[in-house]
Amino acid sequence: MKSLIFDLDGTLINSLLDIALSMNKVLEKHGYETHEIDEYNYFVGDGALVLVKNAMPQNASEEDIQIALKSFIEIYEQNTHNNTFAYEGINEMLEKLEKLKIKKAVLSNKPHKFTLKYMENIFNNFNFQEIHGQKIDVPKKPDPTMAIEIATKLNTKVENVIFIGDTATDMKTAKSAGMIAVGVEWGFRSVEELLENGADFIVKTPQDIIELLNNLK
Repeated sequence: MKSLIFDLDGTLINSLLDIALSMNKVLEKHGYETHEIDEYNYFVGDGALVLVKNAMPQNASEEDIQIALKSFIEIYEQNTHNNTFAYEGINEMLEKLEKLKIKKAVLSNKPHKFTLKYMENIFNNFNFQEIHGQKIDVPKKPDPTMAIEIATKLNTKVENVIFIGDTATDMKTAKSAGMIAVGVEWGFRSVEELLENGADFIVKTPQDIIELLNNLK
């Protein structure tokens, strides 16, 4: 039987507006130019530090970046859930997975404490066997270390794990771990990016994940 590992932002939840508004507040606070919300589609996906680096001026010093990162964590923590929600069809898909007794996990590059907070606030009715955000002592995606560790904890061979995400980082993680890479159309990045980085399948809606699961038995 297959097990599933989900990315969080852009896959299960649409959190872009809260991330963008929080980072723009940081930029305003420190006297930098802000960005349009849509630009953040290409700033996110690789953790908070990379987000801050992407949003800051190219000539920003390492010290300035660290100061902005600290500000972002503080501001984002205060505004974590204001405009963040599960994508349409996600809850129904998760309900079906639970009825099918499919093991599922989350692996995100969002800081671990924020990942846990989102899962508790938005998906507390569902049983995820493993939930992992970015941790200081663990390499972040696309390093496959944590994905493989999750597969072990789920007692599932890597080739029987479906890794579902919305960015090149997720597809690279899946392929590096020897897992089935599934890209979602509703996320932050394009289908072209997902296919170029190894997506084995593309799903248009959360319901398609159930159909794919049935086809891969």
